[in-house]
Parts: sequence; C-alpha cells; structure tokens
Amino acid sequence: MPVGKAEGDRFSSRNTGKIVEQINQPFTFDQAVAKQKACNVCHSGCLDCHYTPTQERGSHAMSRTPPSTTCAGYGRSTFVCHAGTMERRRGDSYLGKEFSEPSGLPEDAHVKQKIECVDCHQNGPGGMGHIERRATCQDCHIEVEEAMAKSVHKNVSCEACHVSVLGGYEMTSWGPGMVLSRPNPFKKYSLYYGPQAPPILIKDQKGVWIPVKVWPNSTGGMKEMIPPKPGLTFRWPNGETRDAYALLGTFAFPNGNNAYLAWLQVEQVAHPLGKSRTCTSCHDSETQVAKVTWSFFDNQGAEPFSGSQRVVADRNGLRIRDIKATSKIRPLPDGRTENFAAWLYLGDIWNTVGDFAIPRSDPKKYREFENGLRAAKAQLDAIDKALAARETKGDNVKKLRRQWKTARAAVVHEPGNAQQPLINNIGP
Repeated sequence: MPVGKAEGDRFSSRNTGKIVEQINQPFTFDQAVAKQKACNVCHSGCLDCHYTPTQERGSHAMSRTPPSTTCAGYGRSTFVCHAGTMERRRGDSYLGKEFSEPSGLPEDAHVKQKIECVDCHQNGPGGMGHIERRATCQDCHIEVEEAMAKSVHKNVSCEACHVSVLGGYEMTSWGPGMVLSRPNPFKKYSLYYGPQAPPILIKDQKGVWIPVKVWPNSTGGMKEMIPPKPGLTFRWPNGETRDAYALLGTFAFPNGNNAYLAWLQVEQVAHPLGKSRTCTSCHDSETQVAKVTWSFFDNQGAEPFSGSQRVVADRNGLRIRDIKATSKIRPLPDGRTENFAAWLYLGDIWNTVGDFAIPRSDPKKYREFENGLRAAKAQLDAIDKALAARETKGDNVKKLRRQWKTARAAVVHEPGNAQQPLINNIGP
C-alpha cells in the first residue's frame, strides 16, 4: 500500500491535508514526513529505559527499575524522551543541573532521596511501559494530605507552592527554515531558553490552583484570518491533562510571512519540587508577575542574542509584557527576523481576558497567622531537637515522632489552626 494511505502505525497525511487548506504556502507530503520524524524521537523501546551499561557492570547491564536519567534520554541528546518535553518545552526539570535548560536550574527535592521517576509515575492499565502521567503525593506525605484536606488551601495543589522556577522555551516562532537538511515552511525556532520565576498560578478544570508555564507562540503562512477566542481553552476539558492555550487570532505586518496565527501556550508543571514559596509571594498582591530572561541560540536564524519579558496575570487577564532583545540581533545569511523573531513586529498582542488574580487575604488576619506560624514553628523546632537527642540515646520515640510530623504538617498547611493542643501533647 502506498506510503500515506496505510492505516495503523504508518504515517497518515490526513492532518497534513487540513493544514494545507489553512496556509498560504506549499507544504508537501515529504516535508510533513520530515517534521514527523523530528517529533518521533521521543518514542521508545524496552532498551531505552532498562539498558544501563557502565564500565563496572559491563556492556549488557540491565536495570529492573529504570533510573531517572533514562527518562531524560540518558544524556544521549537534548531532544529525546523527557528532555524534549519537560526540560525544553515545559521547563519543569526533575533532574535539574546539567539536565535542565538552561543548565544549572535546581534539581527536584526527591532526587536527593534517590527516588526515581517510576517510583511515583507507575504503570497504568496498559501495563508495562504505559506510565501514568499523574502522580500523587499522598502515598508518602500522608500527614500533609490530611492537613490540606481541612485547610483553606484544600483547592491548591502541592506543586503550586513547591515549584518556584521553570526553564525551557520562553518563545516559539514557526517559519520557513531547514528541517532534516531540507527546506520546510514549519521550522520551529524555539531555542529561546531561560528561567521563568515564579510560575503563574491558574485554576484548572475543577477549580484547583496549579502552576503553569506561559509563553508566546506564532506561526506565519496563514491565508485565512482567524478570530481570537477569549480566555483559556483546556486541551482536554474532562481533565485528562491540565494543559491549556489562549487563541489570540491572526495578525499581519508589512513584508511578513502572510498572516501570523498567535497563541499563548499554558502548560501545567510539577517539577522541580523544593522548599515552598513564601506566603507573601502569593498574598501580598492580587497581581501575579513572572520575570523571564532568555538566550536565543538556534543554529538557524541568527547568532546568539538575549532578551527578556514579563508574564502578568490579574483580574483583567493573562498577558505577556515588555518583550525585548537585550543584545544586538545579528541574522545569519539566510535568516529573516520575520521568521525566527516575528514577535519583533507583532507588538502588544499577547493577552487574553479572564480573572487570574490570587485572592488577597485580610491584612489583620494574615499578620496574626504569620505571628502564630513563627511561634509554632519555633516550638516545633525545639521539640525536634529534643526528640533527636533522645533518638541518639536509643530511646523509642517513634510515636512522638509521628505526632511531631502530624503537628508540623498541620501548622504549615492549615493556616488559621493554631494546633497548640497537638503540639502540647508531644512535649519536648
């Protein structure tokens, strides 16, 4: 059967035909295949995860539990496995350090505890290899989950407070370029890498606050004008994922690549988990602001240059502000700014409506809570030292230690509950 007409795992040109109907430039079947090959590097087999050779173990060593490094491509490339989706696109690196982009971002707190990805993301109904995207903190952090269920923050996800910085793409422009050494109208200029901090918080389909990464996207070559769609659209309304986008519509400028379709990518993040954000980082203002810096270093388009922007979320909507280059842009011989940096010409279009403000707490109650929290934590620290001293002597204080963990979880995660009786029951 001819390529392009087969079913099953063969390439289908069905979507390509739909794309061609909407663009104002040639897009051949071979170009579509080249793009698909570039995307398919994430698909894996058994050896990609379980083959773990080392000098000590030999060239045929296997691991029953795949180490987290295999989930990131084992260092073989920057665009395989979750190095392509987490570190590069979402920017929520688990391993951090040299595995993050830009390198040097913090590793997840669980990495230090030798916890592998598959310890939390376990096999789903499909069996071996069908790893669940979702993971729950409840299996390990029972006291915290119980405290959160009774807290004013019961509709706030753990990662909303415990993820403080993201990396990966901060801009994506799709335009003419080379893909697999051949001309293609949909070269992805996405190597605008940099940190975004802190993550913006939004409500998901069920009203739970989650952290997301927000960045602008555009693609040229559109022949039809597409109207904007106000607000966020979740890709899976029933909650299979909590990724969303804001369709901004089409725009044009002189000497550009026809019309440009623009949107904001809004993707849920869950790493790197670490020390919690401060309460003031959310409740000092209803307006959320994420500061972004980036460096462009694609091998097409231009020589490396840097820039910055801000992501702002409040009662008036979600928007990108102050996109600018902070160093000189020097295009390569075949580079055109309207392809790799359409944002230079599109102007102040990066906004959508909606209420993204964080509820501001009552100042008087907030101060009282902060004072009570500091006092309770100081008392718990003293009890912790006393219990540690008894543990060093060999005393059996397991029951008291469990009570301490419960009290600490309640104090930190149940604002407004003094938990003094629970603390008093432990005693130093």
